[in-house]
Amino acid sequence: MSIVFGQSVPQQLFSLTDEEFLLTVKWKSKSTRDLKKAAQVGDLDRFSRGLGSQLKEISKQKRRGKHSEGMLWAALWSEDETENTCRTADLINLVKSIRDVSEKNIKGTKKTKRKKTPELSWDEVSRLLVGWLDQVCISEPLLPYELLLLTEVVENVGYCLAPSALVTVWRHCLFAAASLCFNLEETDFSDTTEDQVILISGELPWRLGFLFQEISGAKNFRQLGQQNLRDCFFDRTDTDGTPHADFHARLDYWLAALTRASYIGHVWGKSVWDQEAQERFQWSVENLIMLCDGSGKIALCPVHAVEHYFLLTLATYYTDLPARGVERRYLKALTSGKKRQKFFFQTDEEPSNQSDWSAIATMRNYWSDASNLLVTTWNSDLPELSLSTTGKLLIEGDWDFSLTADERAISGDGEWSCICWHSDEDADYLELQMDLESGYKLERQILLPRNQHFVFLSDIVTGTETANLEYRSVIPISLGIKGSLKEGTHELQLKTKGLSARVFPIGLPQERDFFQPGSLTLDDQNQLVLHQASLGNALYAPLIIDWEPGLKRKPADWASLTVSEGGKISARDEASGHRLRIGAHQLLVYRSLKKGENSRAVLGHNTNYESVIGRFDKNGDVSPLLFVE
Repeated sequence: MSIVFGQSVPQQLFSLTDEEFLLTVKWKSKSTRDLKKAAQVGDLDRFSRGLGSQLKEISKQKRRGKHSEGMLWAALWSEDETENTCRTADLINLVKSIRDVSEKNIKGTKKTKRKKTPELSWDEVSRLLVGWLDQVCISEPLLPYELLLLTEVVENVGYCLAPSALVTVWRHCLFAAASLCFNLEETDFSDTTEDQVILISGELPWRLGFLFQEISGAKNFRQLGQQNLRDCFFDRTDTDGTPHADFHARLDYWLAALTRASYIGHVWGKSVWDQEAQERFQWSVENLIMLCDGSGKIALCPVHAVEHYFLLTLATYYTDLPARGVERRYLKALTSGKKRQKFFFQTDEEPSNQSDWSAIATMRNYWSDASNLLVTTWNSDLPELSLSTTGKLLIEGDWDFSLTADERAISGDGEWSCICWHSDEDADYLELQMDLESGYKLERQILLPRNQHFVFLSDIVTGTETANLEYRSVIPISLGIKGSLKEGTHELQLKTKGLSARVFPIGLPQERDFFQPGSLTLDDQNQLVLHQASLGNALYAPLIIDWEPGLKRKPADWASLTVSEGGKISARDEASGHRLRIGAHQLLVYRSLKKGENSRAVLGHNTNYESVIGRFDKNGDVSPLLFVE
């Protein structure tokens, strides 16, 4: 029997004594002489001394360089990434205790008047680790995340453990690593989350290949991990580094694994990435920073064990982003939950991005903690939105809808796709489309201007036959925001501390009328519900949410406009025009629902475009935010 990377691991090895186990290890010809010799004669004392000496040097290596303190116990970043068993939870708590003991020993203790809490000794730590490992057996082997945690303990404080405990922990890690190496190619990852795939197939082999580099076959194991890291990373990112929206809710776990792998390569002086992968990793980090709101949180990704801005700061260190670049300056300026000076960074490039392949679009007006940030994904049954307005979260969740035609429910019959993306110095614009049942089609418009504080959201339903259409657009409003209708009108006001927004359903009449269908409400689930009805084969449901500080008390009015073509008035299911006025500011919205033979006129503005969104200047001319052919 022998233990070597790349070969089958005899299960009988698990039941051997530590002395017998060492005799089965197959070493590289150029391995450390004392360590190899001690193992070959089963001399536990000599072996543990040699191993402790090696691990002390590894610990010193890990503590060198900038941000090393933040990376030392980075395995704990992923403590919630799986549904942890009681056994795993116990190990997590033990590792946290070990971390605390280690940090106190390094920093030293200062005499204070505070009552000291009992501290674990290294003998007690050793006893607890061995006691925990007694639960591991052939039928219940180490889980991948448990192996990662133990690997970090061995690297960081292995030299502090009692000799017998060190050998026991080391052999369990080696047995699990060799088993992982042999079984990796046959592992079924079909039901495994993306971050777990990265951890199991890439990060662990890459990391363990260094820790056990003197064991035969370890280099091949490390290279396999490096290749898998690259393949997994490239498979799940667009060519510009944008991660796919499928695992957006677990982006922090995914980034944590890649950052830890980059760190380990840095420790051992061997980069995990080739030049092409290094460039894409940098682009990924740039895109993720772009997704961060003023609190440092990545939009549409819950905060798990580590703050997003902190994780991104460490990830950025392993890229080639310039120190004075806007992304690094933005991250540095962000702090979580602390009062700070407002900041604004000027840049020549628009801070927006969109990827058809990744099914995600990021719109933001500028780099600031008070910027407007709108993130949209469309990889699922419903697009998901996150809107932060001047640093406050206003919208987050699925943008739902319901449609009936002659009282018959019409549902989705396909996948969402992006049919238009435009970004310039005026605005970011996204248009999505999905086929519905019975020949209907749903399109969605999303526009965020660069220098104005509003968002434009609209739904467009088109079909082939005339019917009584009833449509509801359902937009999730952030918890804690209260809504109230302005008396007598369809204007709805949204308020929370530090934010006041006004919602204008410009496809409805301004005045509420009991006898006319249509409404705008904030329901019990804090969802903004726009209801519109129309007789025809098309329906346009536009919505404007405005939070411009200087306009929040200005009077507002809006109206639907007459659209004409060749002197003939166009029907509502052929073209739709609307005007919104807030104070002295006026906005024009036009959408063609059926292609006309000639140009159309709306409020004196002639156009051949399918969509027009713009402001009227002082001369009454339209200053465009958007033209879509």
